[in-house]
Amino acid sequence: MFLSFKNKHFLNALIYTIIACMGGVLFGYHTSAISAAMLFINKSFLLSNIQISFLVSLIILGALFGSIMGGAIADKFGRKKAFFIALILMFYGTVSFIFSKTINNLFIYRFIVGISIGLFSSIVPIYIAEISTSKYRGRLVSIKYMGLATGILFANFISFLFTSTSNWQAIFLIGLIPAIIMFIGLLIIPETPSYLSSINKKDKALEILNVLDNSNNTLETLEKGKTKASFKDLFSKSIKSALFVGIGINIFRQISGINIVTYYAPKIFLLSGFASEKLAISANLFVTIIKIICTILAIFFIDKIGRRILLMISFLGMSASIFLLSIYFLLKLNLLIIPIIALVGFSSFFSFGIGAVTWVINSEIYPNGIRGRAVGLATFFNWISNYFVSMSFLSLIGFLGNSTTFMMYSIICFIGFLFVYFKVPETKNKTFAEIQKFWK
Repeated sequence: MFLSFKNKHFLNALIYTIIACMGGVLFGYHTSAISAAMLFINKSFLLSNIQISFLVSLIILGALFGSIMGGAIADKFGRKKAFFIALILMFYGTVSFIFSKTINNLFIYRFIVGISIGLFSSIVPIYIAEISTSKYRGRLVSIKYMGLATGILFANFISFLFTSTSNWQAIFLIGLIPAIIMFIGLLIIPETPSYLSSINKKDKALEILNVLDNSNNTLETLEKGKTKASFKDLFSKSIKSALFVGIGINIFRQISGINIVTYYAPKIFLLSGFASEKLAISANLFVTIIKIICTILAIFFIDKIGRRILLMISFLGMSASIFLLSIYFLLKLNLLIIPIIALVGFSSFFSFGIGAVTWVINSEIYPNGIRGRAVGLATFFNWISNYFVSMSFLSLIGFLGNSTTFMMYSIICFIGFLFVYFKVPETKNKTFAEIQKFWK
């Protein structure tokens, strides 16, 4: 049995989406909490710069494995069971990380939390896309990024509260609250119709379709979208074209430099001349609040303006914003408002476009039976790009200098704009079956 409201199709889908998006909240919280907590972990364990970079990046390395496994697990065992597996790893990894006594234990359990986050990053957008009809699929999948941004805001707020105590363990313990909420929620949400159809449970799939509104995604439509689920099929002609777009967007999402803001924003503010750690964390909290507002705007516009336009606006705005930060360092200006404007602009344009749209497009462009594996592979490239960016940032700052490093990210964002313009199709208001026709 699962929770449903008769004749309230969108409400049903929205409730299921919010529960699934607790995975996004966990994703955002644990990737962001480390930026402030690291200031205090370093005092407890006296880490070197290399160890700091490695600990920050380990969650990404774990997510690499989790993302590629997540799609396969979701296709084999179902979306709900995959969620439960991710939650078990999250609880175990977080609690063990909190009680770690050695640096090596910190590394091991941070890696396990990363696997959990990788699973969530693949499974959440798949689940939401498969319970949504085409008319509101963009808005609902975008809520996944809203969950991620909310997790980042939650982490920054909790970090701010514990700044004076240096209690980094409490920061991560509080981060388990969304996991508890999600565990309870998973008991009342259904499996997706697409997955049930792929394993020939057609009656159950039809029952859930009726709860969600089957005006677009009929059982016949789902059957047309079925394909043999194997990694070999990822390289067939039609799927390969979609995969090129999905992987490309995920790579540009990361090499734009967005996660240097997520992981190192307090550090960037200190480099810019902020006088204290508390002031730097406060500025980062302000950046995150603005990011949330822009994410809300993206949710309202994504099914009206379309995916392509939002992506192009996003990349151009990010390029201009990070260019401003580069000029600030180049001219050695002494106006602290400039780095705030630059990072607020950079994060805002990201949230308004590529932050939300990446997950939407990546959950839409693949056939039913192989969607999990395809999303998992594209998300793998998202995380491997994330890993190299986060590992290289401090080294680039040391080798190239502040101005040249941020100028490089500005150029990359502009190249991302060109990729979208020439390669990414519009998927607004299209069913899964209609989207597949684009690749044939």
